[in-house]
Amino acid sequence: MKRLLVLLVLAVCFLGLAVGCTTGGQQTPSTIATVELEGNLTTGYAWINDISPSGVVREVSNEYVQDDAPAGAAGVGGTFIFTFEAVSEGEAEITFSYLREWENEKPINTAIYKATVDANGNLKVQQIQAPSS
Repeated sequence: MKRLLVLLVLAVCFLGLAVGCTTGGQQTPSTIATVELEGNLTTGYAWINDISPSGVVREVSNEYVQDDAPAGAAGVGGTFIFTFEAVSEGEAEITFSYLREWENEKPINTAIYKATVDANGNLKVQQIQAPSS
């Protein structure tokens, strides 16, 4: 019985580590980070980003996930999900602009994040300026 309990505790701990569980308030170090921004692609507006300086992080993917909508609904918003990967030690600023790329207008919204890659290649991304609501 004791052996079964020990195995169960070990299995739960292993599962927690496998899904990126946090310990002691600290996030598990990672070379990947995501940023999620709300928007509505059906309006023609999309979030794009600019990383400065280059060479610290790079965008590895971005996708748009539409919110659930009632049948027949049009113009439903969603979430833009950007995934970044550590490239080399340092800091970079990621500026997101919400705009219609084909128009020569200023963005209608911006958000700014700071990406930090430590000597071990761990990536941390934190918001500096939130998009306005």
